[in-house]
Amino acid sequence: MPHTSHKKRTAITTQKRLQVTDDDGWTHVTSTSNVRRVLRRTRTGNKEQNSDSQTQGQAPAQDDSETNIKGEVELVLGPAEAPGRLTLEELQTQYQGYRERWGSSETWKRLEAQLGERFTGCAGPISGTGFESTQKKGPVDAVVCVGLGSPSGFLRGGWVDRRSVSMYQLAALESIAQRVSNTSTKIPIYAQDPVFNTLDKSLLSSLNITVITHPAAFTLITPQTLLFCPGAERKHLEQLLPFDPYMVFGGPLEDTESDIIQEFAGRVGSVVLVPFEGCEHAFWKTRLYYREEGEGGVSREV
Repeated sequence: MPHTSHKKRTAITTQKRLQVTDDDGWTHVTSTSNVRRVLRRTRTGNKEQNSDSQTQGQAPAQDDSETNIKGEVELVLGPAEAPGRLTLEELQTQYQGYRERWGSSETWKRLEAQLGERFTGCAGPISGTGFESTQKKGPVDAVVCVGLGSPSGFLRGGWVDRRSVSMYQLAALESIAQRVSNTSTKIPIYAQDPVFNTLDKSLLSSLNITVITHPAAFTLITPQTLLFCPGAERKHLEQLLPFDPYMVFGGPLEDTESDIIQEFAGRVGSVVLVPFEGCEHAFWKTRLYYREEGEGGVSREV
């Protein structure tokens, strides 16, 4: 009897999926095409083991982050995925809308008034002149932004959209920097985030914001810096706050279960932003922390 011919089945290639929990607590299932897995190695005696790489017959991956003994898996995000047809001009137009809504909000009006109080009368001698000048010289000489997110693209394989949050935070960054700049020369603004794509970098450049790469931000913080970090993780704050920035926009820093962060929060004053109606979670419980002689740990609402 002749054998019945059967059409060979095409093998189905399955793509690995990965569960990722976003900043709002939602768990998303995404592919690994836009997320690089960094395994924190554990030490057994004198040997470093990477069980995931060994299981798949691959050489252990290079660990480009700090190693801890918990064997934790850290996700290092790549550039966000912007819509294919989005242009810089369209992105700039979108940003202007966010900038106007932020600028007309009660949140910004109250914050601006508070900044005005903090920076009124900040006059001092201009370096190298040998005498006092009438030109005001503010206590902040640079603004460093960490963890802004992508104003143009989707994160984590396209499953997380934080563009509105990033746009409003960018508007706050620009307006705060303008307000604290008390001299005729604008103070420099630096921004660092691994998710910045080409469009993001072009937008920031058009706003005179210098994009830097890790770990440059950690070398730029001084006692004269305003640290803008509403999206920074605790591990980053623990590295940044010991440099004693003059002001911090972010938080809340209270109840973080970190001695380093608690020590900083306990010796500075702070004001709590009123809820921002345009996008409340963009500045959820955000505070402006400031150094003030004789007023450590004072907190109030803007």
